[in-house]
Amino acid sequence: MLTKLAHVTLYVRDCEEALQFYTEKLGFEKRMDSRMDNGSRWLTIGLPNQEVEIVLHDPTHWHREEVAEQMLALVGKNPMWVWQTEDFAGTYEAFRQKGVTFLTEPHDVMYGTEAVFTDLYGNQYLLLQTASV
Repeated sequence: MLTKLAHVTLYVRDCEEALQFYTEKLGFEKRMDSRMDNGSRWLTIGLPNQEVEIVLHDPTHWHREEVAEQMLALVGKNPMWVWQTEDFAGTYEAFRQKGVTFLTEPHDVMYGTEAVFTDLYGNQYLLLQTASV
């Protein structure tokens, strides 16, 4: 039986620029960074106090050229992920000051307050503070 979600993969064009964006702008921490002899890199990030790790995956060293090209074509086309916060206004303003691009203004919905932002590749994320029940 399954016990937990351990890793999710995010295709990136450049591990270093992705690492910089996610750690410096969004507050993730680097969890693992291993380099293999063939130039491939196992690089993971995660939010403090959360077990799930995001693999920042540049496929150019891991896969045959035609497979890597197919994966690179998917960069920026990830399904939307929802990131929760307990301080919407503070998180929103901190992200804006760090240059994070928001596609929508903050707005209230029946389940809380939300706004959509993008990463450096165009992946869309929802910043959400759930309503008190």
